[in-house]
Amino acid sequence: MNEFSESIKPYLNKKIKKCYVALSGGVDSVVLLHELSKFRQIFDFNLIAIHINHNIQKESLSWKKACQKICHEENIKLISRTLRKRKCPSSNLEKNLRDERYKIFEKVLEKNSLLFMGHHLDDAIETFFLRAMRGSGIEGLTSIPIQRNLGNGKLVRPFLNFPKSEIISKAKKDKLIFIQDPSNKDNSFDRNYLRNIAIPKLEKRWPAYRKNLSQLIKNLNEANSVLSIHTEYDFNEVKINKNNILIDKLKNLSLTRQKNVIFYWVNLNGLNQPNAKVINLFFNKFMKDNKSPKAKFIWGSSSKKGSVCILKTSKKLNISKLST
Repeated sequence: MNEFSESIKPYLNKKIKKCYVALSGGVDSVVLLHELSKFRQIFDFNLIAIHINHNIQKESLSWKKACQKICHEENIKLISRTLRKRKCPSSNLEKNLRDERYKIFEKVLEKNSLLFMGHHLDDAIETFFLRAMRGSGIEGLTSIPIQRNLGNGKLVRPFLNFPKSEIISKAKKDKLIFIQDPSNKDNSFDRNYLRNIAIPKLEKRWPAYRKNLSQLIKNLNEANSVLSIHTEYDFNEVKINKNNILIDKLKNLSLTRQKNVIFYWVNLNGLNQPNAKVINLFFNKFMKDNKSPKAKFIWGSSSKKGSVCILKTSKKLNISKLST
């Protein structure tokens, strides 16, 4: 058994009835599907690939056919979904496509099912840089989680410790056929700019950057775990219930701990996190304003999923999803 198979095995057991693979046709997902298929008989699960046709590039239909061919040859069921065609792609196209993909994955996953995704170490490092450039907090800088709940199932990324070069070598060794997305060369996308221009320059100067940044991300994960324990304790001290917290008890904490409680509270309710500008306005203006008996603080919009409304009374804060 090779190291790629070994990275997958810990997530499998007899309770898992279905394993899905997000299959783009690229090298990462093709190697993942190939390795996972080796465990079908051992653990007795149904293996199903999910291909999302983004309907952006002219080659998208041929990629779908390539995924169909791969699955046919491996005797793997394929679920295929096509996103609506966009006449005018927006500036945040990457995020919109990602959101639509995950909505589909969430609907498909059942109880005792896993969705495997082929993200690798290079993806994690690119995500770290993107979030650093956006001023993310410690949780954001922990980059891509190796596993998390999704819908009724769980999403896992077993290849996060492997650089892409090793995955490509594995595909060539096993003589696997995969596609290459020409849009990966479009440096107008932030991730592609990092991948094709910025990071190669860093690698030339600091050849061990992958190893060092991987260790940094692990350190941040450990620090975030410790912080989460303390923040959960603080939240339990100030909460009335999941949606309400006491203002006086919140103000007994230092400002840093108050901010951490708010981030924790928002996350607990499955809502969108505020950015640095919003959280500073919340504490510097909203929390200090005692003139309004019932004041509201909002971020996002009623049309955006996960937008937030916090209602302040004289004694408590109430959080809810912003509705129309």
